[in-house]
Formats: sequence, structure tokens, C-alpha cells
Amino acid sequence: MVGLSTIISKKIVKPLSPTPSTQRWHKLSLLDQGIGNFYMGLVLFYPKHQVDTFQIEPKQLSTLLENSLSKAITYYYPWAGSLRGNATIDCDDTGAEFLEVEVNCPMDKVLYHQDSSIKNIAFPQGVPLRNAADGACLIVSQLSHFECGGIAISVCLSHKVGDARSALFFVRDWAVLTRDPNAELVCPPYFVQDSLIPSPSDGPLAFPVIVSKPEERIELEKRFYLSASKIRALKDLVAAESGVENPTTTEVVSALVYKSAAMFNLGSSHEQSRLILLSDIRKEISHSVPSTSIGNILTVFSTPIYNNKEDLKVSTLVADIRKSKHELSSRDNFKENEWASGILHAYNTGDGTYRQSNCDVYRCSSASNIPFQDLDFGWGKPIRATMPSSPFSKMFYMMSTHDRGIEVIINLNEQQMSAFENDKDLLEFATPAHVED
Repeated sequence: MVGLSTIISKKIVKPLSPTPSTQRWHKLSLLDQGIGNFYMGLVLFYPKHQVDTFQIEPKQLSTLLENSLSKAITYYYPWAGSLRGNATIDCDDTGAEFLEVEVNCPMDKVLYHQDSSIKNIAFPQGVPLRNAADGACLIVSQLSHFECGGIAISVCLSHKVGDARSALFFVRDWAVLTRDPNAELVCPPYFVQDSLIPSPSDGPLAFPVIVSKPEERIELEKRFYLSASKIRALKDLVAAESGVENPTTTEVVSALVYKSAAMFNLGSSHEQSRLILLSDIRKEISHSVPSTSIGNILTVFSTPIYNNKEDLKVSTLVADIRKSKHELSSRDNFKENEWASGILHAYNTGDGTYRQSNCDVYRCSSASNIPFQDLDFGWGKPIRATMPSSPFSKMFYMMSTHDRGIEVIINLNEQQMSAFENDKDLLEFATPAHVED
């Protein structure tokens, strides 16, 4: 049976050295304040033959990871602190929670199980979906040992402190310090705090507007895989039909997934539909702050609102996405940040972000250009890097795979999912992700 695990140990790992008093209070930006204190997760799977090359016993491996984690959170001290209210982190060296577990099945049974959510077994139980309780650690990590000798390393980080790119920097540096316990970080993290997008003039937000509600989650989750060759074919098709030059992976895959998901409701229970996409804006600050900046350094852009199914052609969607991206690049995304505006509107009105009557709103977060697949703790790159289930409806995530493909993780209700997973245009390019390729 897949799904049973036994906790071997559960510890609180403290920073190697105390945080200086000058760095005690970490002020959150407006975007940080708008996000609830829920965890974002990442898990990396490593097969036995890779782990064996490291020539270390399982118990020593756990100790090695704990020691390097202790050093990593010394650099990433806000994640080792405690949230105070909604706008401040007390960098009080609370530490990170670290679990070691045994999973009663081979790793392949988890990676290729028909129920894709079974991958959640490699995460601390319930953590990826939930909000962090008062006083809880802002980092929770887990080392999982499979019957076959393979391992998984997962980490759940509070979204209050940073975004997916911030998570990459943290795990990358944790890996560096595991490979070489004597190493020092050449490019330590830089915390932007509230310097770029500060609190409103009348004071910080008293509560977040983007919150995780796992107890209300009734959607189905599915994962789909697009190979590198299928993505190339999709790009060629879109370029020929739309005239868009060099369409990107994010553009074509997000358009295909959105089209296949939105077709079911458009023109029936909802009169309109649109797609909202998150965008990393670090490139815009690269001239003034380090590239290793930590925080929720994001904005959003969107397609037009569509009124009928005839509008939902992949080539048309890509052209609209490209146009919206161009408009995004032409404005100051700190003074005119669309996501900040949406958060403030939701906070002041009580409405959800980008919620519109009679309009199906889908959201896409793409990590396809974030190299989670390259994270090497000393025994090589993972055979798979993936995310846990998501608590958000009509949201889909994109991650790159080791073979340059894309994994799509999507949440829809039962009726929508039934139509989505049988959409002929989707299935021309995508296959269920649990199928081993």
C-alpha cells in the first residue's frame, strides 16, 4: 500500500550563529502583506544509485542535512524567525523544523502512482496546504527514505518571506553548504523588505487577502506532462498561425492549458473568461540590487476578457499574452504594480483579488525558467523536482522537468476536470504526468 510513512525523528534546527540585533526586525512589503502565511513547497527525488555515490550512512545523511540547514538559515534569517502581526517578522532565531521519515514503498510507486497527489507523502504531513500556526516555524523540511534506498528532500517555506525564485536561492544555497560544509556563500541573499513596494501611506495591511483555505478545497488535482518535442511542435504551430516571433514555453503552454480549462464554462454558467499570469520583476531591479534578492518580487498581467469560445484559440491567446507582456515591460512595475493594486482593491472592498461577476478567472504561476532540476546536494541532480498539491481553485502551475519538458499541475472542479482531461487539443500535446516516459 502506498501512503504510509513513519517518523524517525522531528527536530528544531537553530541557526548556526545568532542573528545580529541590527537585523532583528524584518519589515514586509505590501506584496508580502497581501499573502497569507501559508507554505509553498518543493520536493526533490534522488534514486539509490545516486545517493550511494555519496558513500554516507542514512543517519549521517540526516545529520549532514541538519548541520547545513543550520548554516543556511543563518544567512536566510527571516525564514528562521516568527511572524508578528501581518507586516513584520521577528528574526528571533526560532529555527526550522526538520523531520526524517521512512516511507513503506519504493520511490517509483510515488513518482508514477495513478493518484498524482500521492507525492504529498514526501512532504511533512498537511504542511503544504495549511497556513502556518502562530509561533510555527516558517521553514519545515523533511528527509524521506524509501524502501528502495532512494530519498526525497522536501522543504516548505512561508510565502510571506519570498516567492518561488526566493525558494530556489534558499535550497540552492542549502545544497552548496551540504556539498561543502566549510563553504561560505559568495553571493549571500539580499532581503528587499519594504524598500521597493512599501506599505500604504495609511499603514500596513491588518490582514492578508490571498489566503489558503484547505478545509474548503473540493477541487480535483491533475498533473500533465509535455515533452520537449511536443513543446517545440506547439511553438511551431503557434508561430505559424499567430505570427508571434519565437513564442516562449510559458506563453504556449499557459495558453493551451487555459484554453482547455476555460472552454467548459465559457458561454454557459459564465459569460466571460480571462487568464491572470504572475511575473517575476527582478530584472527591473538588477541594476540597483543583487540578483539574489529575496521577497515577493512579482506583478501580474492578464489577457483580455473573452466572451465566447471562438476567442479561445491557442494562437490568439499567445498573441494576447505577448501583447500584455510588452505593455508590462513598458511601465514602472514598482510604482504601477498591478498585483499591488489588486491586493489593495481586495483589501479595501472585501472582494477577492481579480474576482469579477460572471467571469471565470484562471491564474497561472510558471516556474518553467527556475532551475529546480539542477539542485545538487552532493549526489547529483534530482530525477524529478515537483510541487505539492495546491489549495487554490482554477490555478495552474508549470515546472520544468529534467528532460526539458514541462509538468503542469492544475486544480478544477469535477465537471471542469472531466472536460479538461479529455480535451483533444490538450491531449495532442500533453499526457497524464503519472505515466513514466
